[in-house]
Formats: sequence, structure tokens, C-alpha cells
Amino acid sequence: MEGKNKRIFLIGYMGSGKSTVSKLLSEKTGLPCIDMDQEIEKAEGMPIRKIFIKYGEHEFRNKESELLDKLCHVTGAVDLLAGEATGEAKVLDKVSKYEAFGKIEGGLIISCGGGVILDDLNRSILNRECTIFLEAKPETLFHRVNGDENRPFAFMDVQDENQRLQKFLDLYRKRETLYREASSITIQTDGKSPEEITEEILQLVR
Repeated sequence: MEGKNKRIFLIGYMGSGKSTVSKLLSEKTGLPCIDMDQEIEKAEGMPIRKIFIKYGEHEFRNKESELLDKLCHVTGAVDLLAGEATGEAKVLDKVSKYEAFGKIEGGLIISCGGGVILDDLNRSILNRECTIFLEAKPETLFHRVNGDENRPFAFMDVQDENQRLQKFLDLYRKRETLYREASSITIQTDGKSPEEITEEILQLVR
């Protein structure tokens, strides 16, 4: 670890263990842990599934991007693409509910939502950070989350389990390349405990 200034972002599909591993990394390193989904739920005062239903996915993705910008001290989309900082704010219409996250100094362990990589600029941001893709076979991930009604996508009104699995696999295939594009490190997690994954990460980032 590079002192106390290291920021590690964990990305991956639902069920990949991001939240669990981020907490273990926090315990091992002493760095604060932030779960982006949980912080959005706190800021908006409702579960993510309800945000999707009430406002739609587009609005949720905007909030997700806004929080990521603050965590990575991103000022503007033009700045990001140019690799420069001009001080132009990316979100200008109102005071951000996530403003405080831009003032956090030092290292962090950040568990990202499964769909954070859907935005092109988010992927560019993450690729410049220490971003780790927790990879696993999609069938394994499905069995981990099957039955969890809080998942916004995998179980949307699909009663038949085979159809639900197919929806889950189709979504994974659409996202897999994006996870790889956004990450600097990929860790295969099949057959490994959260503790083993955590130790592997620590060995790679030291």
C-alpha cells in the first residue's frame, strides 16, 4: 500500500463479493470503507430498487456518476478527456448531495455498484484509479443472489427461474467487457473465500 493515500475501487457484477471484500480490506489496511450503493440510499432516503421504480435507471446512474466524480475529485468531462483540470464543475445545476465526498482526503476502499461501468466517463475515471475487477462465472454469481428481491435488475418481475437466469446471464455478457475496460487488475474469485481474495489484493497493491 502507498501509505494512507491509496484508493482501491472494487468493481464487478452483482454477487461478486465487492461489499464483503471491501470491508475486509478496510479492516486489514485501516482505511475507511465506502459502499457507493449504500451512500446513494442514505442520500436519497430510499433503497436503490425504489429509486429505479420511482425515478428510473437513468436518474440512478446520474447519482452514481455524481458520487464517483466526488470520490475521484473529477471536475469536468472535458477535463477528464483532456487529462487536465480547469476547475469547471461537471454537475452545475444544484448543490450536490454528495459534495462532502469530494472533501475526503487520504486513502479509501470503495465498493462500486455493479452498473457503474455503463457510463463511458465512469470507465475512464476508474481506469485511472487502482480499480480491481472481481470476476467469477456468471452461473456462480446467479446462485449467490437468486432470491434477493433487493437486486434492481436480475429479478425484475421474472417468476420462472430459467428465464431469470437467462436475463442474468445476458446482462452479465453485456457488461463483462466494460468491467475489463474500467479495471487495472482482474482477480478470478471462483473457489476462493473473501479472506483469500482480500489477501490476493493486498499482495498485488503493496
